Amino acid sequence: MATLLTIREEIKNFCSKYDRFITPLVKFILALAMFWSIVHLTGYNDTFGSGMVIFLLSLVCAFMTEGITLALGGFVGFMHFFSASKEIAVVYLILFVLMYCIYIRFFPKTAWLIMFTPLFFILKLQYFVPVLAGMLVGPAGMISAAFGCIFYYFANYAAQYVEMMGTYAEEDLIEGYRFMFQHLVEDKNLMLTMVVFAVIIVATNIVYKLSFEFSWYAAIIVGGLFESILFLIGNFVLEASVSVGGVLLGSIVAILLGVVVQFFKTVVDYSRVENTQFEDDEYYYYVKAVPKVVMGKQQKNIRKISEVTPAVTEEEDVDGATR
Repeated sequence: MATLLTIREEIKNFCSKYDRFITPLVKFILALAMFWSIVHLTGYNDTFGSGMVIFLLSLVCAFMTEGITLALGGFVGFMHFFSASKEIAVVYLILFVLMYCIYIRFFPKTAWLIMFTPLFFILKLQYFVPVLAGMLVGPAGMISAAFGCIFYYFANYAAQYVEMMGTYAEEDLIEGYRFMFQHLVEDKNLMLTMVVFAVIIVATNIVYKLSFEFSWYAAIIVGGLFESILFLIGNFVLEASVSVGGVLLGSIVAILLGVVVQFFKTVVDYSRVENTQFEDDEYYYYVKAVPKVVMGKQQKNIRKISEVTPAVTEEEDVDGATR
C-alpha cells in the first residue's frame, strides 16, 4: 500500500510541477477520444473523418474551454449526419441546439459527461458513467448524462435509417423525421438507461457526501449494486432488452474503476480522526477532521565513513626506532 501511495504522490507532484504542459496534453487526448467516438459512430464524411482533420481539431481543443470543445464536437457530428441524410442532420441539429442551450444556462461544468458518454458506450463501460458522475458532479450530471445517452442511441438509429434509405429510390423527409423521433421516444432501453443513470447519480452523490468512515467507497459500492438491481427490475417491468450478464459485469467493473478514481482523487487516514468543537457569538461548532494521506519524500541521512589514515607510517616508525 505504501508503494501505491508513493507512486500516486509522485504522479500528482509531476502533474502539478508540469501543469502548463500536462493540462493541454490531457485536453488534447480527451478531445481526440471524443472526435474518434463521433467518427466511430458516424463516419459518413471522409473529410471530417480523416485522421489529419481530427488531429488538428484536437490540437485546437487543447487550448479551448470545454464548451468550445463540445461545440466543435457537435459541428463534426452535424457534418457527418448531413453527408448521410439531410433529415437526420436537421433532427440532430435540433437536439444539439436544445442540449447546448440547457448546458450553457444550467450545467456549465458537466460538458465532459455529454462528450464522453457515447465513448463509454462504445468501450462497453457505460455503467461506470452514473457512478463517476455521482462522485464528481452530483445531481447536475443527470441531464448531461441523459443527453449523452440520447446522442449514442441517435447515432445507432441514424445508421439504421441510412441503411434502410438505401433500399428506396427517393428520400422521404417526413418519413425520416418520423423514424428518428419515434424510435427515440419508444426505445425502452434508452428510457430505462436514462432513468437508472439519474437515480444512481443522485444515490451515489448522497452517500458520497455523508461523513461516516469510508463513505466514499460505500457510495461507489452502493451505486454499482443499485445500478445492477434497478436495471434488472426495469428490464423485467418494461420488457426491455438490456443484457443481464452485461449489467452484472458492467456494475462490477464500475465499482472497481470507481475505487481507482477515488484512490487518485483523495486518500484519508481514518485511524487519525480528530473531533473538536468551538464556538463564536452565534454558533457552536462540531468539527470532524480526517487527515489526508500524503507520502512525503523520505529524507535520507547519509553518513560517510572513511578509513582513518595513521599518523605515523610504518617507514617513519622504523626510522624513529633507528634514531
